[in-house]
Amino acid sequence: MSDLEADLELAHGLVDQASEIALRYFESGTPVRTKADGSPVTAADVEVERCLVETLRRERPDDGVLGEEGGAVGSSRRRWILDPIDGTMNFVAGTHQWGSHVALEEDGEIRLGVISRPTRSLRWWALRGGGAHRAAEGALHEAQRLRVSETSRLADARITVWAKEPHPDLALLRDHVRFIPPDLDAILDLAEGRLEAVVDPGGQVWDHAPALVLVEEAGGRMSDREGGRRIDRGNCRYSNGRVHDELVALLDRLPNA
Repeated sequence: MSDLEADLELAHGLVDQASEIALRYFESGTPVRTKADGSPVTAADVEVERCLVETLRRERPDDGVLGEEGGAVGSSRRRWILDPIDGTMNFVAGTHQWGSHVALEEDGEIRLGVISRPTRSLRWWALRGGGAHRAAEGALHEAQRLRVSETSRLADARITVWAKEPHPDLALLRDHVRFIPPDLDAILDLAEGRLEAVVDPGGQVWDHAPALVLVEEAGGRMSDREGGRRIDRGNCRYSNGRVHDELVALLDRLPNA
């Protein structure tokens, strides 16, 4: 087993741990409060992240950690990026579109990422150079290899815009593409070939880290507003790759997209 494969095994273990804790709160209910930045948080978010950080301190003591709730812990050329519960409002509302994000960044490159949907017992992951996969929890050895769609014309593309508030410029996309209402599974749908593009004008590093490697290893592309692959600038354009240049050209004509 390579070092990176061992890291992926650890990442799966972290997600197992996160799912067990989160499902306990999900079944019993937990109050939600609003953080200073306006985003929601529950006791489940806090406990999941605390436990994952403790595990990483024990298993990878030389690595850094960046978590949504606790911020940065340590510094290293290797950094684990954690979103303990992505989709907290869905979690509180009792719907299934929530899960944990775990990613590993090494020398500025996202090397692996895992996304879970605990109530559906499903998991998606990607390893740099090893492809993107989906499997039922408990049956990871039966994983399905993921590939993006082969649609090559933007006019035929199914595109969603992930934004908490209406975005007037991005709404103009409706005139050029098959616009699909956004939901938390959009990146997963892109990696599985059910969407051609996801435009996310916001989002934090822990939102984008596993998505980046998942989409790229499924054969797609991501670019930021400046044409690079930064996930810390809050504007990411994901696609199946075949419609990417046409999509970016359209977005670049919209002043605030």
